[in-house]
Amino acid sequence: MSDARTVETLLIEHNIAYRNSGKDFVTTCFNPDHNDSNPSFRIDRFTGVAHCFSCGFKTNIFKFYGVSSNNASVRVAKLKEKLRVLNENTNGLEPLEGAIPFNGVHRNISSQTLKHFGAFKTDKVTGMEDRIIFPIKDVRDKVTAYVGRHLIQSNKVRYMTYPPNCILSLYPTRLVEKFYSIILVEGLFDMLNLWDKGIHNVVCTFGTDGLLNHTAEKLLPYKAAGVSKIFIMYDGDEPGQKAATKLLPLIEECGFMVENIELPEDTDPGDLDQESVNQTREYTK
Repeated sequence: MSDARTVETLLIEHNIAYRNSGKDFVTTCFNPDHNDSNPSFRIDRFTGVAHCFSCGFKTNIFKFYGVSSNNASVRVAKLKEKLRVLNENTNGLEPLEGAIPFNGVHRNISSQTLKHFGAFKTDKVTGMEDRIIFPIKDVRDKVTAYVGRHLIQSNKVRYMTYPPNCILSLYPTRLVEKFYSIILVEGLFDMLNLWDKGIHNVVCTFGTDGLLNHTAEKLLPYKAAGVSKIFIMYDGDEPGQKAATKLLPLIEECGFMVENIELPEDTDPGDLDQESVNQTREYTK
């Protein structure tokens, strides 16, 4: 039998009447010795764990019907439920005080691309002065954080986040069109450089450690959007390639095909010229 079956499809296949109750399905007890006139048999809609609160009978619906459950599918289903709850209960961050659109070119990224990603400046928020700032949006198009890069190379911290120490999602989370693959890069301006030169399925992980934690949760929006393959294109230096090696099995566990694109040692995606970007786009189609 297929590992892709869910609790609900099993109930439908076996003609079991049920009703929704929070994260559970409620139906009559599966215990043949229990005449369940007032159904109180609850089945977790994700894991299949079932318990009758009347007679105490316990089972798992997958084992009960001789079907092996897919742990990865269970994790994805749980994460989808978390996203649904998040969507219902949060509205995102308010715009930063004093925000003024950034209308110029920065680090050879066109004004059109910077405008597309909502780049702006502000001198009204402590720590975010003299920075080009980007609103980081989740799959609901709600702002969950702001990331600001200092406009001048100096001894100041290059990147700042608001709120401080927030957990950043991958960026962008929502793709502009249907893609079956994405390209992961380390840095914000790595992503912007590839986007500006025509690759629109590129995603920033905000550093080499940005995806090592919460991997399944951060990749869920892309799984839900139909992405099936992920290319890792981290910097060609030793830290970048070590991180890519660690990520390969984590991404595979989430159900994606995955491939590492190894750049020359002193190269990062933000350095690539138009010809190199065109070659990358052809290879990753």
